[in-house]
Amino acid sequence: MAIMFPDGIHADGSVYPIVPGGYAVVGAAALSGAVTHTVSTAVIVFELTGQISHILPVMIAVILANAVAQSLQPSLYDSIIRIKKLPYLPELGMGHHE
Repeated sequence: MAIMFPDGIHADGSVYPIVPGGYAVVGAAALSGAVTHTVSTAVIVFELTGQISHILPVMIAVILANAVAQSLQPSLYDSIIRIKKLPYLPELGMGHHE
């Protein structure tokens, strides 16, 4: 984005500069959210950076990455439990009453 729009984005008579660090933070939050299968990484990013202005892109990226990762693979924590052969609770099917 910074290469495509070196002067920023011009809209409504204002210039919105492109900050590559913002895109890096959104990507890092999405990656950690996908690996751990948690949405709380978005809150951790807000606390670490102190920037609440990036709430919408971070939340959208984390939720989408989380949804894609949950459909493809188990979480990092579940993988470690299985590798170490630790006991864990089986997944219960919702709506099955016997």
